[in-house]
Amino acid sequence: MRDRYAIILAAGKGARMESNNPKAAKVSFPVLGKPLINYSIDAVKPLVKQIFVVVGYGAESIVPLIGDKATIVEQKEILGTGHAVMQVLPYIKDKDIDVVILNGDTPLLTTDTLKKIIHKYEKNENKLTICTTVLEKPQGYGRVMREKPSYKIKSVIPSAELTEDEDYDINEINSGIYIVDNKLLQHYLPLLNKDNKKNEYYLSDIVKLFTDDSHLVEAYVLEDAADIFNINDRIQLAYAAKVMRKRVNQKLMLSGVSIEDPDTAYISPEAIIGKDTVIGPNTHIIGKCVIGENNFIGPNAGLYNVKMGNNNVVVGRYLENVTVKDNEKIMVK
Repeated sequence: MRDRYAIILAAGKGARMESNNPKAAKVSFPVLGKPLINYSIDAVKPLVKQIFVVVGYGAESIVPLIGDKATIVEQKEILGTGHAVMQVLPYIKDKDIDVVILNGDTPLLTTDTLKKIIHKYEKNENKLTICTTVLEKPQGYGRVMREKPSYKIKSVIPSAELTEDEDYDINEINSGIYIVDNKLLQHYLPLLNKDNKKNEYYLSDIVKLFTDDSHLVEAYVLEDAADIFNINDRIQLAYAAKVMRKRVNQKLMLSGVSIEDPDTAYISPEAIIGKDTVIGPNTHIIGKCVIGENNFIGPNAGLYNVKMGNNNVVVGRYLENVTVKDNEKIMVK
């Protein structure tokens, strides 16, 4: 089995986030206290040998969040997703690897989903596999064009390039997740052009380059579209937080943690909580908290980067960057 490298695209401005902070890149915004970019890194990390993150706008807000988790590559001119991947080509030249490409603004993407996409690519010995899903309202996404009657993939049309009929008649969308043979990526990516409405290099145009040269391109079609939900504005950010909160709370409850009101418990996916701990209503546990067993936290408690032993009670208090030993009671007086 060949090594895999990952390229995460994180250079976009995120203008629809409507931030007054000129240094705030979209992927630096948090979901349950965890930046968007770190969700993408953590999802792909178990599956690859090395990760590259392509940054551009607001790079200074992203680099500290990444630390040593990935190699930073700068896209000095923001000329599209294809151009972003081009910036990484010199780092992986002549390597006999497969390349996983994904976006930095998809916090609901899981390692399990990526594993399934990679499995199909390797099982069928493809040179390029894309991830797609079918949406009832696909507007705003690139669309997958298939041949009839073979149903083979022919191309991917970016949203900005769709005709009105294509926009409303085709429901299979491109997720922006690819796994591709590096040798062919090195060959085809420099062939992209900017002859389009946005004057950008579209990464999705490599699909047609592959199929025009008789390379079979297959799709892993996701049943749960939430996995590839990307963030463009604060409404979508809040929706992602809602879905993530449900996932986190259910996982904790199935592991032996009691959450009295899951709708009002906000718990970071990075938190570790021991068995028989009870989380009361209106409780926030954010950051890299490590909480032992048989604790009672809440109601109306907030913990941020707290380490806690066993058999503690915290009611109505906010704790930050502290260590709580066993058998302590910390309550509103």
